[in-house]
Amino acid sequence: MSEQYVYEYKDITVSGYDFEKIIELKIVREINEHAKLKIRGIISEENEDKYVEEANGKSFINISVNDNENNIKNLFQGIVTDISIDTQNNVRILEIEALSRTYLMDIKKMVRTFQDENYTYMDVINILNNENGNVLAMDNITDDKKIDKLIVQYKETDWELIKRLASHFNAGLIPECQLDGTKYIIGMRKDGISYSLDEFNYSIKKSIHEYKEKYENGIETLNDMNLISYEITTNKMLNLCEAVNFNGKNLYVYKAIIEICDSEFINKYVLRDEKGMKIQKRYNDKLIGLSLKGNILDTKNDVVKIKLDIDSSQNKDTAKWFPYSTVYSSEDGTGWYCMPEVGDAIRLYFPDNEEKNAYAISSVNLKSSNSQKRSDPSVKNIGTKYGKQLVMKPGAVEIIGGNNLLMRMTDDGGIEIKSDKKIILDAQDDIEIKGKAKVSIKGDEGVDLTQNSANLAIKDDVKMTGGKVKIE
Repeated sequence: MSEQYVYEYKDITVSGYDFEKIIELKIVREINEHAKLKIRGIISEENEDKYVEEANGKSFINISVNDNENNIKNLFQGIVTDISIDTQNNVRILEIEALSRTYLMDIKKMVRTFQDENYTYMDVINILNNENGNVLAMDNITDDKKIDKLIVQYKETDWELIKRLASHFNAGLIPECQLDGTKYIIGMRKDGISYSLDEFNYSIKKSIHEYKEKYENGIETLNDMNLISYEITTNKMLNLCEAVNFNGKNLYVYKAIIEICDSEFINKYVLRDEKGMKIQKRYNDKLIGLSLKGNILDTKNDVVKIKLDIDSSQNKDTAKWFPYSTVYSSEDGTGWYCMPEVGDAIRLYFPDNEEKNAYAISSVNLKSSNSQKRSDPSVKNIGTKYGKQLVMKPGAVEIIGGNNLLMRMTDDGGIEIKSDKKIILDAQDDIEIKGKAKVSIKGDEGVDLTQNSANLAIKDDVKMTGGKVKIE
């Protein structure tokens, strides 16, 4: 293709649709957005209903041009999203709107997590690409960097998630609409080609609001000069994010519009410097206040691993450790320490729109095997799976250590201790037993009182021994 060749209306070929005359053709390309096509033209009567009736979710359109040496250049390949025919005065106008194939990754909202901290950004992106068929991504930014944190895809399309991941590098996505298949670039183009533009007619503007927003939200390397945009019109066809030299400045194509005007192609471009191409970090605000149900996979110290219900499976070894929220805790270890058990129901809570701040909180289990414990709101119960319980009920507090071990403290009946094993009272200082009424000590097999070498043994008979025995 000659670089100086100026494409005209006669050079256009539209695959799949037979236009007698093209009235309007416009292709718009922007970072992070699917390439857009709008074409309007006159068609014959025989195709009046056919095109609309046969259109479906897989309808494809290809716009190409031929130069004077018969070299073919694709301008747009994509999926038809809207199609209509308007007939007036026996003239049939077919209008088609289409998007690049990357649009197919931007339809279905997904809910799932990626917990493996060994995942690189491209590991996750390739999982998404593979689930969408033969999708290829050229990575020019991540450099195999590990994510090192939880990634949650919550009511996001795959395309939305990939845009969010790329924004961690202040980079965007470049959908390819001129190549076969579904392809896109992560970051800037790195083909080493730079075009010189010598256009004299252009406009210039500075996006001050955009500069302030980006600077205050993480892109601190910017200055207001980076947000100067040059808007030019030329007969040269350039790709989105392609490098150009204009007015002695090294710039990039920030936005590209190709359209027909007076039977000629007019190419409009917005140019910026490299820093001005940076993308502000994106967040999923749907996460704010979200709780995801799951079950405990493992616990240690004050952290837990969770298999979330939204995930079909979760390898315990690669699951992420999450902090577990307790009623109260402090840096010195005081407070409440009560960790859940493996298999317990749990919730993962997101206080804001950053996954890294998620933590595990308690959960209501509606499938209790012993509903009687939850039948009386006035009774408070803390228990373990080993049968240990602390029961606080009206008029009493009970500490239960098993089936036959109980300590009960009642409002009107004092303290009751029951055990099927030995009960030992051991103190470094005195032990005093007082009763304003009587004190009863009973033993079915006997009662022994011992102080050093003195002993009183009661077993049917009373036997006293000691250095001296004094009876009054």
